[in-house]
Amino acid sequence: MQNFISRPQKINTNEFGHRREDSFDYNEFKNLASSLITSQHQKEWNHQPRLTQILLNQSLTVMFDGVIIKEQCTLYPNVLKIDTHYIQLSQYQIKRKQLIHNNKKCYLLLLGNDIMLFFSNFDIQKHWYNQIKQFCIMKNLLVKYRLQEQLFQDFYSIIKKKNRQQFSAYIINKQQPYLEETFGLLHESKNHSILKIRRIYEDTNNYVMITERFEGEPVFNFLLENIQFMEVQVATLIYQILLLLRYLNEHQAYHGNINALNILINRESQSLEIAVIGFIYNAFKQGDDISEYLKWVNLNKYYWSGFEENQIPGIHSDLYQLGVLLYIITFYTKINQDLKRKSDPYKLFQKYMKELVIKYELIDETIEVLTQMKSPDSQYVHVFSSSQLDLIKKLLSNCSLSDALTHQWFVNAKQKAKPHNQRQGLPTLKTIIEIKEASDGEASKSQTKRFSIQSDMYDSMDECPTVSYLMRNILDYEKAPCKTHHS
Repeated sequence: MQNFISRPQKINTNEFGHRREDSFDYNEFKNLASSLITSQHQKEWNHQPRLTQILLNQSLTVMFDGVIIKEQCTLYPNVLKIDTHYIQLSQYQIKRKQLIHNNKKCYLLLLGNDIMLFFSNFDIQKHWYNQIKQFCIMKNLLVKYRLQEQLFQDFYSIIKKKNRQQFSAYIINKQQPYLEETFGLLHESKNHSILKIRRIYEDTNNYVMITERFEGEPVFNFLLENIQFMEVQVATLIYQILLLLRYLNEHQAYHGNINALNILINRESQSLEIAVIGFIYNAFKQGDDISEYLKWVNLNKYYWSGFEENQIPGIHSDLYQLGVLLYIITFYTKINQDLKRKSDPYKLFQKYMKELVIKYELIDETIEVLTQMKSPDSQYVHVFSSSQLDLIKKLLSNCSLSDALTHQWFVNAKQKAKPHNQRQGLPTLKTIIEIKEASDGEASKSQTKRFSIQSDMYDSMDECPTVSYLMRNILDYEKAPCKTHHS
């Protein structure tokens, strides 16, 4: 890298597009530019891009660490490569400025106080700004967007004022640890279960993540409403999460905080479309202090099987937390209605998790009941099969990702569901809820009446497209499992 001051003076124009005969004073210009950024960058610049799509590639004049140089700059999703430096953009705010010197304009982009990009042309500056800002931290959310309604805790529908385009907004407390790493992971992920980030804004206390629009609610909200899922729906829900974990694992990442509030289900979808939020990700190394991580996820109370102090989170903790989630869905019982009316779902979830005890003997007893071809306890409306319970046990005891993906329960759920193109499709959850609400008016006639789609309706229901696709391709990842599992 060379300082421009030492560059030869034989060319007719300088790096800013000004003619040499304009007597452009580099020393004076450099001192003026240096007042806008620090003399030494403060962030780590070794963030290898997960996505290798090149968005922009151009030789630019840049300033950092006290020198002005010309380098090839390559923009990837959330990563700007300058020379050997890989700069994670989601850790920076971006600003546009003009610098006037000797009556000449120079257009600038500033990444925090660390880096300055120079442009002699306004349109080129604007193009780079528009590409980079989608990954940076922005301010003044309400200048461009208007909140519409709160869908659930910290999750809103939002509209862009300029064109009335609709998005979702997810509010994240700034006290949450590892946000730079988490934002980086989300910006650099392409998976249908991860909401695509459009922008991230900040105010004094929070970040607001603007994402593609998603009409859904957490799994826990559906449990509170006593909505009974079909077995194929629960299997599809868990399988989609496992596919997400496979994707994350392939990119040396993990979720870090899987629970019944962070898995969203689209009410309108026949396919049980999900979105996963609430990531807490950091690339820990063995021996790193994880106390901040444990402090933030202590609502789960369950971290991973065989948890030991200083063991770092990873795919094993995600699988264990998924086992806890499946246990909660399977053995959830109705919450007192008076308590439900007086508390919001988030507080109820906190209370539920605080009181939750995983009863391994209950799992074994229920497997024994099903093995004897008896009906399980009627209060557990999501107990479907012994293979389902076997998967819970495996997830709670250091099950591998490949073993979970090829578990017999998914095969059994596929076989129980009718093949595609028969009669009508699965009703959406919205339809199930409407049926339930209509039936609630007759609750006095039968308090024990269930308002869901029962498993004996598989014979008259078609699989929805996503369920059909997932179930038909359930063994694509590895070879079919042996059939020694419980059925």
